[in-house]
Amino acid sequence: MWKNIVLPAFCVGAIAAFFVPAQGVDWLVWLGVLLLVLGFIFYKINQLSWFVLALVAVLLGASYSAIRTQSALSRQWQAAAESTEFHIKITGLPEQNGQGRTRFIAQATAADGRRYRLLFQDYQPREWRVGEHWRVKARVRAPIDMRNAVGFDRQAWALANGVDGMATVGKTRFRLPEHSWAGINGIRAQMVQNWQNVSMVYPQGAALMKALSVGDDSALSAAVWAALRPLGLNHLISISGLHITLIALLAAWISKKIMRLGKMPRRPRVYALAVAWLAAVVYTGLAGFEVPALRSLLMLSVFSWSWWRRGQFSNWQIWWTALAAVLLYQPMAVLAVGFWLSFGLVGALLWVLSFRLPETGERGFWQHRIIVLKQATRAQWAATLIGGVATIYLFGLLPIFSPVVNAFAIPFFSWILTPLALLASAVPSDTLKWLAAGLGEWTIHLLIILGNYLPEAEFAHVPMPLFLLAILGSLILLLPMGLRLKPLSIMMLAAFSLYQPPPVSGSLNATVYDVGQGLSVLIQTPTKNILYDTGTAAAAEFALLPNLRAAGVDELDTLILSHHDDDHDGGFPSLQKNIKIKQIYAGQPEFYPHAQLCVGNWTVDDVRFEFFRLPENLQIHSKDNELSCVLRVSHKGQALLITGDISSATEAQFIEQYGKNLHANVLILAHHGSKSSNSSAWLRAVSPQVGVASSGLGNAFRHPSADVVRRLAALQIQLLRTDLHGGMVFYFTEQGVKYRLLAQDKFWWQSKPF
Repeated sequence: MWKNIVLPAFCVGAIAAFFVPAQGVDWLVWLGVLLLVLGFIFYKINQLSWFVLALVAVLLGASYSAIRTQSALSRQWQAAAESTEFHIKITGLPEQNGQGRTRFIAQATAADGRRYRLLFQDYQPREWRVGEHWRVKARVRAPIDMRNAVGFDRQAWALANGVDGMATVGKTRFRLPEHSWAGINGIRAQMVQNWQNVSMVYPQGAALMKALSVGDDSALSAAVWAALRPLGLNHLISISGLHITLIALLAAWISKKIMRLGKMPRRPRVYALAVAWLAAVVYTGLAGFEVPALRSLLMLSVFSWSWWRRGQFSNWQIWWTALAAVLLYQPMAVLAVGFWLSFGLVGALLWVLSFRLPETGERGFWQHRIIVLKQATRAQWAATLIGGVATIYLFGLLPIFSPVVNAFAIPFFSWILTPLALLASAVPSDTLKWLAAGLGEWTIHLLIILGNYLPEAEFAHVPMPLFLLAILGSLILLLPMGLRLKPLSIMMLAAFSLYQPPPVSGSLNATVYDVGQGLSVLIQTPTKNILYDTGTAAAAEFALLPNLRAAGVDELDTLILSHHDDDHDGGFPSLQKNIKIKQIYAGQPEFYPHAQLCVGNWTVDDVRFEFFRLPENLQIHSKDNELSCVLRVSHKGQALLITGDISSATEAQFIEQYGKNLHANVLILAHHGSKSSNSSAWLRAVSPQVGVASSGLGNAFRHPSADVVRRLAALQIQLLRTDLHGGMVFYFTEQGVKYRLLAQDKFWWQSKPF
């Protein structure tokens, strides 16, 4: 009974706990209705005891997840960012990228005795070693970042990986005499060091070998990652569950060959299984026993144990047992995308093979190969279909040629590159390292070429019910007969893939995206999409582009780049590569191809766009910030004003030149709310109802400034902050301006919006 009822119910409860909303009781009503319906059904079939047992298991799973997660939240660094002195012990492998920046995991003890597991970053080219103890002063912030409708959720990532905070090391550090046993990470560090000479000639080849052997992918360039995405190969550039499984299979195969050379032991299968499992443990150790790799090892351990106890468990019982083991070890793994992809794809393979009768009769050599080919084809089809639906929903992208590329890349990476990387890292042979790095460099070069030419499809973000229907349609389509519902399942998938968000409501909407310490505003009319600034390169990749795709924006009529500063135009290269841009305006057009100076005005869809600019004689000696494009957008008496990074001196000049024409209902505060801007005179001249500070949580500049906050309060101007509230959208109508937060619906474990 426990295999069929308790384990599935426990897993359902443990997973469902993470989807309880922070506010509202609607979920309680629906849960009560569901339990009443289930109770009535089980009562009618005289199985009430099973229902009670399942209910207890569900509640136990939910309670376990809630308790473990609440404990992890209590250990995390709080939202306020501050510089603090720590005694740190480096426990993770220090990884250094091409720009000299180093990141590492360390156990940090604060002056008050509290301990944290922090992800440190050092922007100076200094050496750090596993096991070393240091006294450092670091600026620490909570593991919370940008919040929009979609995009990367740092808090979910931190919980899933056991990280309590993000820290930036200061300039000074003091080495302490203690030195802890480096353990497996010391071995990893030595293996990384062994590739140093080779990396001078084959930088990306050596970086690939380090990624495959010890999970250190920090030296791979941005061009490599950009090329891997349209190929759907990101999962191969790490010590993933796939690699761990295949290395285990390779170890088992080698052990069988060795056993056949001598006297065959009594139970060869047990010996091969033990060797495979040990190989998986060692390879997981080379990944630093990080949570994703440990999750894969737990899955493999359960499958190995059940295979050893062959005949006592069905395939689905094994799957539920593996899921329960992972949830018991780390319930927050539910918050990781890899968790869903791993178990989802394995579940899809079980689904497609479970409903087919085994082929009987005598099998010759070719008949056996044909059966294996059929199973492999079905498995590939299931993985492609379910994985494609999940990828579209999670990322808004679909690498079109991913199945074909993976069909060749998975065997090549798993059977050739990964064993070669491990062998070259372990054997003290420079010749082997040069050979491996050279092959890796050639591989990276080929992948970059393919990635630059092979397309990927973009999709709008679909509602959850439509995604669940698409999964249901996929499962029906994978059945041999499809329950005679295959036409309906195809319609479900078509509705999912062709979904488009509703058109812009009203004549003017403005979305202020949360891009951290930066700025990006999407202005939409019924027929036009205008983007003001892009945020940093990282913000564009992790926040801006996913949200533009989610909103169905695949083309920009106008891109406005306020001035040449990384937090305003850093995402321009990514944006230019991924989205068609018809026209570019810029405060410093000389830095962008085919850009025009921010001058003039135009009207579209009854919405007026105006650039405000100082006379040329006042701009000759201006700094970059003062050259920012100042844009006013108005519709039927309501207006939005965006000012880039201008200072209070420039604000005074604008007041003198434009006067009452500056009025706006919504003001994007200049320079993220800096006290050197947003003067009281400027705020009175604009006279907004709402001021928006686009700044990063715990930013080093302390934006928005306390002085600016007081000025806004004194003038009774409502302050909205992306660092606390996340992204937000404003609706401009004849009746006034309304707004809503992009992430207003949150789960109980999420801190932002505050």
